[in-house]
Amino acid sequence: MSTTVTKKPTFRREERSEFRTWLAHSVARILSWIVLLTPWPVRDAVANLVGAFSYRTSKGYRRNVESNVSTVLNTTPDDVEVARITRLIFRTNARNFSDLMTLAWRSPNWLRKKCQVTVGGWEVVDAELTKGKGVIFVSAHVGCFDFIGQTVQAFGYPLTVVTGRTTSRFVFDGVTWLRGRRGARMVEPTPSGIRHVIRALRNNECAVIVGDRDFFENGHEVEYFGHKATLPPGAVRIARDTGATIVPIFTRRNRDNTHQIHIHPAIQIEKTSDVNADVDRGMQQLVPVLEAGILGCLEQWVMFQRVWPELPPESIRIFPTGSPLESPLLEKVAQALRAPHPQRKVPRRDSEAPYLQVRISR
Repeated sequence: MSTTVTKKPTFRREERSEFRTWLAHSVARILSWIVLLTPWPVRDAVANLVGAFSYRTSKGYRRNVESNVSTVLNTTPDDVEVARITRLIFRTNARNFSDLMTLAWRSPNWLRKKCQVTVGGWEVVDAELTKGKGVIFVSAHVGCFDFIGQTVQAFGYPLTVVTGRTTSRFVFDGVTWLRGRRGARMVEPTPSGIRHVIRALRNNECAVIVGDRDFFENGHEVEYFGHKATLPPGAVRIARDTGATIVPIFTRRNRDNTHQIHIHPAIQIEKTSDVNADVDRGMQQLVPVLEAGILGCLEQWVMFQRVWPELPPESIRIFPTGSPLESPLLEKVAQALRAPHPQRKVPRRDSEAPYLQVRISR
């Protein structure tokens, strides 16, 4: 008689190291100054060379990108057009990292000049903030997506950014320092991080979540570019439970090293007694916007993990620790937080305002 044992996922609690964090921040600071002082033509040429080198040497990532692109285009990975787009994606990724190294030292005026809104406008955000429930920006890994958070802050909106770790802790700490140096609160998708997001929304502030790939591989099943996939429903679920509005936002890199910002119409998530149905309807609204944002600039979709795995992931009955998808967590947090003050005002959008630090209620 054989017994079938179901393997349960295990999650390791990371021990924080003050020295490692300090070292990561110091290295990021030094490298960012070196890159900033390098003339742009030289920096851009080096980035292009690094992109070409990584395309040739990173075979695993290259196959992942080819798989994603071919799925979007409904062709085979060995297609000539797939190869061309894949090379451009590697080059875009190298240029993105070069830009990230300099963003920590850019002024709000510089950001406002470099990032022009070409679709929609900040009026979309202002209109939703008048409702007093906050705004969740949902984006994708398109263009230099780090410009989204920096530009939102440059226009005076308080911001909390949800970012997951896909690299070593040392590299992640350095990158997080670069992204958050101008004042945005950087949080990971942990219980503590989600509490900060909900508190920010209750204060009628903004949060940013990237939703074009299910890194936990246990999200909500959707039809994504005509193929079955799972995407993280965290933004939809939080919007449903808090009343916040989802505003899809994307960036595109121009040839002259400027960037476009596309702000799409707001999405309001309905809240009924059926949570699953609400999330499903919300995802059906969000997925077509994500598809349009990616397809409109596919050669800048810097997604290096497979969005459509070759084999379906093993079904599990619980969410990873800290996943924003864990419904009981959101229920408990929503009940524990105090209701917003009825006289809460909309954050002022002042084109000359400095970067704003997210205020957290205690």
